Amino acid sequence: MSAILSDCGSYRYRLERKVGMDGPVYAYFGVNCSTADHTVDDNTVARWIGFTRRYGGSRFIVGNLFAFRSPHVEDLGAVSDPVGPENDMHIVRIIEDADILVPCWGRQSKVPRRLRYRFAEVENLLRASGKPVRIFGLTKDGDPAHPLRLLSTTQLIDWD
Repeated sequence: MSAILSDCGSYRYRLERKVGMDGPVYAYFGVNCSTADHTVDDNTVARWIGFTRRYGGSRFIVGNLFAFRSPHVEDLGAVSDPVGPENDMHIVRIIEDADILVPCWGRQSKVPRRLRYRFAEVENLLRASGKPVRIFGLTKDGDPAHPLRLLSTTQLIDWD
């Protein structure tokens, strides 16, 4: 279990879990970080552990569009820098370190309108990588589904 946090602890740039001996490395991309860190898992991390094991992965890495740590997405609108000063560098490294990229940030509409540009920025990085980009499915709004409300048997599909 590992995590890269800012010195102040307000930002989490990377979270990593080993779940098997062999297999591909999955990178999951969410909206914002919760309180999960190098010692604590939250419900979403527990779901990623289960999915990665089911898909035969060896480990997974988590990156977020916004590195500000809060269990409440609405808190992103209340801070001056929800992205985090080092987040883009870490997102690029996560993409480099992974075999399969999985955006799973849920509805864009849950993020304050002024911050929604980040979805296109990160999507462009994922697609430009040349690596497989897969999703759990789409929300009714057409955004990559978040893992919390999915069946454990959900299969990844290509994101066209």
